[in-house]
Amino acid sequence: MAEMNTPSIEYLHREIKKAAERGLLCSQIIVDIGLRELGMSSADLVKGTGGLVGAIGLQGATCGALTGAACLLVFAGIDKLDREVYLLIEDLEARFNELIARYPGNHCGDILDYDPSKVPTEICHPLMAGAIQIVLELLNGEGITK
Repeated sequence: MAEMNTPSIEYLHREIKKAAERGLLCSQIIVDIGLRELGMSSADLVKGTGGLVGAIGLQGATCGALTGAACLLVFAGIDKLDREVYLLIEDLEARFNELIARYPGNHCGDILDYDPSKVPTEICHPLMAGAIQIVLELLNGEGITK
């Protein structure tokens, strides 16, 4: 399989903004953009990941960018990797936690409450772009590309 070029952060920021303008939120945006980058689609999956928005239905649990990224990873990789895809989630979480190292944790409140002077789009969009890149890189490492 050909190696996939991971999209640039700038490109992902533009795509995230477009997805948000269509009414999608964090976890849905991750899945929507990630699937398109992989040449896949699933409106049902995008809709379903709405339950993860705002840290599992606005409950303040684990960040929707991370949980959405885990859904994308499994959806895209399960047929080729079977249960081994779940081992990649450990890598995903470790890399995501590096991405958010400045924050006290990976719960929504840990991230959003860290700098009250910033609005969520200033905080979340870079995290979503990073999460998409991480998933695409992990899948690429397993030979799963567009």
